Amino acid sequence: MHPFYSYSEKFLGSTGSEWIGLLSMSMYLVFWGVVIVFAYRFAKKYIVTSGGFKKHDSAMMILRERYARGEIDSGEYHRIKDDLNAGEKEK
Repeated sequence: MHPFYSYSEKFLGSTGSEWIGLLSMSMYLVFWGVVIVFAYRFAKKYIVTSGGFKKHDSAMMILRERYARGEIDSGEYHRIKDDLNAGEKEK
C-alpha cells in the first residue's frame, strides 16, 4: 500500500500533513484519467471498425481525381458528390 494513504504524521515527522494523502490519491486519479482519455482517442483514431471505411470511399476518391484532372466541372462534381452522400445516408 502507498505510504501516503495512511496517517502520515509519523511518515513525514510533522503534524497537519494529512492532506498529502488526498493529494496523492488525486494525482493517481488524474494520471489514470489522462491515460484512459488518450487510449480512447488513440483507439478511435487509429483502430478501424466495420464502419471506418467512409473516409476512404473509392467512389469519392475517383470523383475527386476526375475533378482535379478537369474531366468534370464544379457543378457536376457537386451533383455527383451529393448523390454519393445521399446514398450513404440511406444505409
